[in-house]
Amino acid sequence: MCVTDPDKGNEGISAIFIDLDSPGVTLDTACVPITGQYVDADIILDNVRVPRCNCIGGEGNGFRLAMNRISLNRLLHCPTMIGLARQALRLSIDYANTRRQFGGPIMRFQAIQHMLADMASSLFACESMVLAAARRADAGSDVRMEASMCKLFVSEACFQIADKAVQIHGNVGVTKNHPVEFIFRRLRLYRIVTGTSEIQRNTIAKEILQRHGS
Repeated sequence: MCVTDPDKGNEGISAIFIDLDSPGVTLDTACVPITGQYVDADIILDNVRVPRCNCIGGEGNGFRLAMNRISLNRLLHCPTMIGLARQALRLSIDYANTRRQFGGPIMRFQAIQHMLADMASSLFACESMVLAAARRADAGSDVRMEASMCKLFVSEACFQIADKAVQIHGNVGVTKNHPVEFIFRRLRLYRIVTGTSEIQRNTIAKEILQRHGS
């Protein structure tokens, strides 16, 4: 994204494609987040020249394109989070059935049963919410608010599912390279990517005020 007209605010932002092999483009030191799956790096542009045809979607449409894409990405991240949370639940059920304490499997303890019940209920709520929003998106509706709602609710709920999975597994749940430990780290990151939970709340509140404010 690049400012092509500083006097037009958001309408002065354009999407520009820049070839990383262009003169003046430098990739700074890469930073690997806690999941080890994504790599972030600073891209330094020093007097880089690009042809006008590299402007994507027309001049001044960059902000709109970015917001539309971000809203879609927020919704598309949700199935991944749900899949991770579902696996955390499965692992927790298996572990509770095989881990023995005080003469029997820990599954017989009401505290464990209640955590599993909460995990399953939250998972069903996440699946239902995302399915409803996806159907609206497929129908061509504006789902910016619904996408933020899904991103907020699903990221927070799935992280809590992972947290309960760690609690059920005990010390082994925080052992490096254990599946539950990986799921926990991955879901923690999803509360940040494509906008933090605080950003989602801001977006939802703004949409509510625009639609229903006095």
